[in-house]
Amino acid sequence: MRYSMENASMKVEVESLGAELKSVLGKKSNIEYMWCSNPEYYKRSAPNLFPIVGSLKDGVYHYQGKTYKMGQHGYVRDVEWKVEKKDENTLVFTHQSDDTTKEKYPFDYEMELIYHMNGNRLEITWNIKNTGKEKMYFSCGFHPCFSCPVHGEADKSGYGYDMHMNGNAICRDFDVESGLALNSESELKLENGFAAFTKDFFDNGAYVIENNQTHEVSLRDPEGKNYLNVYFPEAPLFGLWSAEKKNAPYAAIEPWFGRCDKEDFNGSLEEREWGHALAQGACFQAAYTIEIAGED
Repeated sequence: MRYSMENASMKVEVESLGAELKSVLGKKSNIEYMWCSNPEYYKRSAPNLFPIVGSLKDGVYHYQGKTYKMGQHGYVRDVEWKVEKKDENTLVFTHQSDDTTKEKYPFDYEMELIYHMNGNRLEITWNIKNTGKEKMYFSCGFHPCFSCPVHGEADKSGYGYDMHMNGNAICRDFDVESGLALNSESELKLENGFAAFTKDFFDNGAYVIENNQTHEVSLRDPEGKNYLNVYFPEAPLFGLWSAEKKNAPYAAIEPWFGRCDKEDFNGSLEEREWGHALAQGACFQAAYTIEIAGED
């Protein structure tokens, strides 16, 4: 079921399946800022990723002598969440472990996803609590995809990412076919912090940017205006992505608290890079903010 809320700047819609953000409509511009989930390119708009981000080597992980299968980005994007609260400016969705989830992921947890409108900003907060008796190992992340172009152009050429950083971005190399990270790195060349889209910009897959290189990325139009800003002050890494070899009319900015396995990884769940360990009764918070410029 889809739930909505609106203020003077925006109308927001969130689907209870996966607690997935489906629409951010600018009230002044009448621009739809979220990707429309056209399956020709990508059937989702902003999936929430847990308990892994990206792909596992061979599609499995190992924990306490057992092997578990899990698909890319985990499973909470495909489960029905409960609406715990709805008011003028806030939607709260909750999900907790059960016998079905424990077949894939043997931990007890509770979590809530909060969507809160604050003027022309949408603040998204994910609270995760370990309700089990042992340490819980996980990764999580956000995968919002945004409309690009937004002014009726034929494609997104001339648009691009403003990375709000000096120098070039260092990217973890990534194998599109396996979905795994490589041991090598490459530079994403920036001009005054800007990476311009070309028709082949995403042909080699996602740009995986680690080590807190920036905590703000914007989408810029051909006139040089940043029309959408994404802030992720606590996320140590993020991904930039659009469908490979399709010149698709969207661009993702993905704050991550975890990452796919490397191609030579042979460890257990506890040893996954960029993973988190949550003590019994402890809570973990992940958050990011979408700001739609010109709608304030």
